[in-house]
Amino acid sequence: MVTTLITTVVTLLLASYYRQWSNDSVNLIAPTGGYISAAELILQRGGEPLLLEWLLTFERHPSVNAYVFDDQGISLLPDVPLSVQDYAFSSDSYVAKVNPIGRSEILVKAPLQGYDGRVYLLVVEFIHPLVVFNLPEYLAWGALASLLLFALWSFVLSGYLTRPLRYMQKTVRSFANGDWSARMNPKFLRRKDELGELSREFDHMAAHLERLIKDQRQLVSDVSHELRSPLARSAIALELARFDAVPDQVEHLDRIELENQRLNDMIEDLLGMARLDTQQDHSHWKRVDCHKLLIHIVDDAKFEHQGSDLNLTLHGELSQVIGDAKLLASAFENIIRNALLHTAPRTSVDIDISSRHENLRIIIRDHGPGVEESKLQDLLRPFVRAESARERLGSGHRGFGLGLAIAHRVVLHHRGKLRLHNHKDGGLIVLIDLPIGPTSKSN
Repeated sequence: MVTTLITTVVTLLLASYYRQWSNDSVNLIAPTGGYISAAELILQRGGEPLLLEWLLTFERHPSVNAYVFDDQGISLLPDVPLSVQDYAFSSDSYVAKVNPIGRSEILVKAPLQGYDGRVYLLVVEFIHPLVVFNLPEYLAWGALASLLLFALWSFVLSGYLTRPLRYMQKTVRSFANGDWSARMNPKFLRRKDELGELSREFDHMAAHLERLIKDQRQLVSDVSHELRSPLARSAIALELARFDAVPDQVEHLDRIELENQRLNDMIEDLLGMARLDTQQDHSHWKRVDCHKLLIHIVDDAKFEHQGSDLNLTLHGELSQVIGDAKLLASAFENIIRNALLHTAPRTSVDIDISSRHENLRIIIRDHGPGVEESKLQDLLRPFVRAESARERLGSGHRGFGLGLAIAHRVVLHHRGKLRLHNHKDGGLIVLIDLPIGPTSKSN
């Protein structure tokens, strides 16, 4: 904007000097002959009163003024500019004065003779355009117009520059949430600037990461399938070994059987996770009453963990979602078993169900030691366990670090969210938000 203002001022100054160097001055002086003849004719026919009336008409003219001085040097009009007075009484005899940067750009004077023989002096003033146009106001409007122009241009330019960044931010967020197919808009990839180059590099990186993740998941699935055959043969060999086993060997065979069963369970969990990553068919989904589902899970948990205290509370009447009842039951069961494992002795596991906006919210809280804040999100990854879980593997819990990971995948599969928090009074909180389907509100 400063550059624009400087350019405007310089242009106006050059235009002023150009008017002096060109024949504009001649073009302005030429009409004064008509003014002089008209003034002398009016003076001879009507005297000073009619001439004064004629002079007053020039007040409505934006760029020309006329003044008349009598033979005593007194002006017929009041408030004569000092520059006009100096020129009227100067020694230059009827010579036009040109001043390109003054108030009076051109001054022309001529004698007038009345009918009574008195001599008057007519001075015609051509006012400088910058004075007529009110330079401060003109510059103010120019500055405002420049500001608006620059604001509009900045808005367009910022949109042009930031639109790819906003789209990239949205794409990165989708990618971070597990949408590995998220890519930049093709029109941004065709740009020739740095943002286009950045978009192409991001797409290249995203494609590489997607390929690595798919290969990793495929490897886990393939390895899990391949492990089932040797485990099945191992189970057969174990049963054959029992026929010839002596009493001292039974304990070791039982241990081998337990470990084989744990491996089978882990492989089943891994295959279940692989299916969740690839399964897209939701045609079998139906309305699931999460409250009834949790009642059955809590009853089973109480039966398996005698003396455990589980409190299930439903807030409101709405507890239905659209989904796969078997998968949801598996997720809830994994979380509740994990909570029972970590809650302190003689404390409860609290389960609350409520509806919030368009989601069904399920909160499961234990009263255990909690987890370090820096490790909370790691618990949602496979084969990650809290330290307290490592210390309690002897309680019969499988302890592969897959329970929360599977629950997280199930919730994501149902387009929901699962988050972990530490309670301020101790214990871990698992917060699940599941979207309520359009038909789940009606029973």
